[in-house]
Amino acid sequence: MCIPIDADAQKQAYVPAYIRDTNTVEGRQFSWDKTAQSTNFLLIWGDGVGPSPQTFTDPNLRFDPKQILDTMEYIFRRCDELGMIHDEPGTQASKYKYVIVMYNTYGEGGPEGWANGWAVDDTIGAFWVHPNATRDGGVIAHEFTHSLQAMYHIDDQNSQRGAKAIYDNDGLFYETHANYVRNVLYPMAVSSDIDAHHYLMLEPDWKFNYEGYHFLFHIHSTLGLPMVSRLWTEWKPLEYPLQTLRRLNDMTQTSFNDYMFDYARNAVCWNYPTNSWGSYLRNSRRDRLNADWGRIFAQRTYDVLRAIDTNQRRYYSDPYNAPQDYGYNVVPLYVDDSSKPVEVTFIGHAEVNDHAGWRYGFVTERADGTEARREHVQSSVRTSISINLKPDETRVYLVVLGAPVDSMHANPALNNTWNGNPKRYHYPYEVRLKNAVPEGYQNPDLVRPQLRRSPGKRHANGGGWVDDRSTVDASVYVGPRAIVAGASMITGNARIDGYAYVQDATISGNARVTDNAFVLGGTLTDSAVVRDQCFAQNNRITGGAVLGGCSQVFNYKLGGSVRVFGDLVVYNETGECNTGEYHVLTQYYRNELLPCDMRDSTHPENVSVNRPMIFEIVSVHDVATTSIPATVAPHPVVNGMMRIDWSGIADVVDQVRISDAAGRVRVTQTIDGSNTRASIDVSECSTGVYTVQLLRMGAVVSTQMFITQR
Repeated sequence: MCIPIDADAQKQAYVPAYIRDTNTVEGRQFSWDKTAQSTNFLLIWGDGVGPSPQTFTDPNLRFDPKQILDTMEYIFRRCDELGMIHDEPGTQASKYKYVIVMYNTYGEGGPEGWANGWAVDDTIGAFWVHPNATRDGGVIAHEFTHSLQAMYHIDDQNSQRGAKAIYDNDGLFYETHANYVRNVLYPMAVSSDIDAHHYLMLEPDWKFNYEGYHFLFHIHSTLGLPMVSRLWTEWKPLEYPLQTLRRLNDMTQTSFNDYMFDYARNAVCWNYPTNSWGSYLRNSRRDRLNADWGRIFAQRTYDVLRAIDTNQRRYYSDPYNAPQDYGYNVVPLYVDDSSKPVEVTFIGHAEVNDHAGWRYGFVTERADGTEARREHVQSSVRTSISINLKPDETRVYLVVLGAPVDSMHANPALNNTWNGNPKRYHYPYEVRLKNAVPEGYQNPDLVRPQLRRSPGKRHANGGGWVDDRSTVDASVYVGPRAIVAGASMITGNARIDGYAYVQDATISGNARVTDNAFVLGGTLTDSAVVRDQCFAQNNRITGGAVLGGCSQVFNYKLGGSVRVFGDLVVYNETGECNTGEYHVLTQYYRNELLPCDMRDSTHPENVSVNRPMIFEIVSVHDVATTSIPATVAPHPVVNGMMRIDWSGIADVVDQVRISDAAGRVRVTQTIDGSNTRASIDVSECSTGVYTVQLLRMGAVVSTQMFITQR
């Protein structure tokens, strides 16, 4: 059914087939007195609000059709300016008006929802929306963008790309792009709500891709507004958006890496003057970190490195948080003496894969949160850089970008985010600092003050901060930079350490929360561990379960020997598992659970495409060196068993000795002189730096450093 609104109308009102079908709820209620039209849109609603919805009694369902259509015509004009409207003669977009169907207006049994958009009958773009989602234009601008994305396919505007190739390759870019368009039209709607940036925000899981539009701000601000739309109309099969961008602008790998580093540095102070995006983003970050609903996002606003040796100020990026292709780390540096230079010696661990490359440098910040300056664009695998703060500069940051030496790795069968963190190339690095310490190692009084707003005090055992509403036994260790908030109850030999944050949780036994982990609600007992940068909410974690990496786990029962790692793993409604190791993202929209199939670290999904990091030997008492060190794997050691291989060393080895960073011998094991390999149990060695020494008749013939993680 296509009805022109008058004889001179150039576009017809297209009624979707399912609404023409009198067997559907919408079809039985359809009548023209419950529609409204403008030049480019047809609005349809149901009997539930009657023919005059602007006077309906329920304010949540009341709406003014003219107001919605006027707003949509404004959005249409602005999208035309963005180069997104393609309604040339002969196209479907030139024949028909876009369709808008109002959710929750059809009464009991009718369609309900908030907002979603695409097309109807493979004919014309459409979206469905709740009346409350039409109030300010932001939501409907987003959904209309999906309608325009559909028209790229319907009107075959890029025949070489193939049908829906964007979805096949990187479908999550749809949401990124839709929010970008919303924020061009309504800049005040921007958000700094990024939960992880070590991978590129154009290709994360479905939860975070909505907030990946900052990169499109970078394109808009540097290459011009039309370039964003060209990513859609000139996309080729098997390309990711970044590959299209590089091709369209004829950039070399070097120049493209430099371009991407500017994008990463923008994130420090949200340096986007266009449309006042930067100002809105800075306000968003400030509000988010101080509001009750948003303070928990403090966990991933900045990156926390692991310590190799705090005395020597050596730190590294663990693979779970190391930059991936064009992901980045932002590391605040806390300066000892602002009158002296801050020096960073950067060491890229290029041994991990054949693609590893970096860009790194400094960004400084003024008291008002704006960017003061940028210093250095370095790409050397190893070099030192330094900076002197100026009087108007209050903070300095180290920014590190994962800048592959060859290209972006876009094999959907292997390297896609959905295949898990082990299948993504990581670009880890090490830093050695002078006159500064990184985030996570600053004076405890400077640690996340926005998370310590309630009355509280330092715990006698460890010096960590404890909310007065919480109960923490004297036997519990709370590290000096850890925080226990809300009405938590922590008993027994539990340990809250590192940069960890616990709120409203019950923790007992020998359970541990450490590193940059957040535990909100739920219970943790026995020998369970939440570590690394895991975000765990409302779980019951028992036995020897370990949650780590950058995983996010909600509403689960986890026990036994289960191990959950990766980037973003478990966020379905509820689940239970007590065995196996898992890195692969579960699918929320299918309510997919962990398979709980006893898989171990050798399972194909868990085997990394990266090689172990190899660290230089640190200063340990009475350690000799050799030009051919032994190989230690896995590195870092995470499962308690370490494998050593010295087949490249000519000497016979009859003993293995492991010392901690202070030179104290922790493990000694006799070796059959005919062997060139050994497995050593280091499960009793706490997280830290150790040196393995290979000896023959009491003389050290080789040494190698390794790190343990728990």
